[in-house]
Amino acid sequence: MKRGFTLMEVNLAILIMAGGILAMVSLYSLGYRENRQSREDVLSAALADRVLSPLVMAASSTNVAWSTFRQLKNYPGDQGWAEYFNNNTGIVTQDPHGKAQGAYSSFLGAVNAQDTPNATFPNKDALSCALVIMHEQDSPVVRFGFRATSKPGQLLSMPIFYTEAHFQGDPAK
Repeated sequence: MKRGFTLMEVNLAILIMAGGILAMVSLYSLGYRENRQSREDVLSAALADRVLSPLVMAASSTNVAWSTFRQLKNYPGDQGWAEYFNNNTGIVTQDPHGKAQGAYSSFLGAVNAQDTPNATFPNKDALSCALVIMHEQDSPVVRFGFRATSKPGQLLSMPIFYTEAHFQGDPAK
């Protein structure tokens, strides 16, 4: 009598091996998607730092007068993140990046940010961005929110990078 594997044992081994290989193949696409998302998240964080650092530095500068600081507005408008929606369709506006760039420039101009001469808003080539600056009149705190994505239609579903700046200037001015 010869000893060996039966056809049933071989088929069972092939079935188990095929299940393992299929599981590994399905994990490859998941790993690829997670790797791409991770790169976008890191780039978003770097852009947030690049955008928010000059704003916080300008807002918390010691040479900003209280009379100037207390009159700061909400940028890009009083509706906050809703400024980036098209009222008719409910989807993100055509140029969220341009709106964010305008908010960035307007805020730095309002506080006369001479301490941040190299502060430039990132190009649209990197990621599409949205920036909201919130300030209640007479409040000593300015709040900044930033989002970025490679898919502009999904801009408002991305994580928010948030920071605050407190008034550090001369309250007598």
